[in-house]
Amino acid sequence: MKKFIVCILALILAGNIFAQKVSGGLFIGPTMSWMSTDSKTINTEGMKFGYNFGALIDINLIDNFAISSGIQFNNMGGTVNFVNGAINVTPDEGLPYDTLPAGSSIKYNLNYLAIPVGFKGKTNEIGYLTYFLKAGVTPLINIKALGTIGADENILLSDEISLFNAGWHIGGGAEYSLSGNTRILFEIIYTGGLLDVDNTEVFSVADQSSTSKPKVALSDIHLKVGILF
Repeated sequence: MKKFIVCILALILAGNIFAQKVSGGLFIGPTMSWMSTDSKTINTEGMKFGYNFGALIDINLIDNFAISSGIQFNNMGGTVNFVNGAINVTPDEGLPYDTLPAGSSIKYNLNYLAIPVGFKGKTNEIGYLTYFLKAGVTPLINIKALGTIGADENILLSDEISLFNAGWHIGGGAEYSLSGNTRILFEIIYTGGLLDVDNTEVFSVADQSSTSKPKVALSDIHLKVGILF
């Protein structure tokens, strides 16, 4: 009986210690994203304004250092212009675009599920504010890929976008203490794309005698405003 009581007390103590080391919350905010490439066969144009929301968690290792993670929904995209045209662009429904002429473009509207993981360093509380910096990696899974081609809007283009994506992120922000463990979060993060997100086959030369699949990376800057507890 004594051993059982000791075990129960140990579990309660461990739970309290774990609770003190873990914090989390919910957030929402705007996103500005764009596509980029080093290829001369395509041009990337403009930015897309979207949004992000989700939940985050910090596992505090020491007083001013934590592992930061969470799960979030990202709405991103950009425009890809094909200098010499493209071939076999295949929507989820309907007939494929056998050939897109030179100068054609696809304007993407992409939804991702992201699980960022990184390290977070923070200051001691100054007044009511705690400042922090964070860096890490962000794996992403594409859950919906829409594209606009000419007059055809919001076409499902799952085959043209890679299922998996990943980027590195860096940023920072501040937490404003309200009472107890409740804080308001302000955070801005830059994510640089690492993988090729666009599977579209393009013509490498003007006479359309050869094709290639150039790398297109997807990057973004997003703001998070949320509540932590």
